[in-house]
Amino acid sequence: MIQLTLLEFFLRTIPESILLIFFTYLFSGKKINKKYYFVSTIIFAIIAYLVRKLPIYFGVHTIISILIYIIVNVLINKIPIDESISSILSGIILLSVCEWINLFVLNDCLKINIQVMMNHPMMKILYMMPSLILFICLVWLLYLFVFKNKREDSKNVFN
Repeated sequence: MIQLTLLEFFLRTIPESILLIFFTYLFSGKKINKKYYFVSTIIFAIIAYLVRKLPIYFGVHTIISILIYIIVNVLINKIPIDESISSILSGIILLSVCEWINLFVLNDCLKINIQVMMNHPMMKILYMMPSLILFICLVWLLYLFVFKNKREDSKNVFN
């Protein structure tokens, strides 16, 4: 079981869910329906939190979350299953790369003990925030790139 506090839920899980759902909309090229976006973000964040509370091995929670993410996108956001699968795999890889870069900087450049950091929820949130910020920046750059290329078709991606 992965220990996840309510603080981590609000400061890490919800922002990640917002970004991953947004990433899916960008990846699929579909206009964002604000109602579905909000509902799917909350559902995915709550389910991701609950899955992390299950007494399962590390990594299995990721696979379960990916499957649930795909189901949420297909049923709620009406995104085709192939685009949902591609987007979540791309999003998880991008998020993992951001986290690995952050861990590399913390461990090798700043010489911070990762084990001590992981045992304190507030320290973990603070030290892992750069990976979330990097992920936000990369998704925002993707948004700018996609939005710029589709500017002629539409003024805004939001309904």
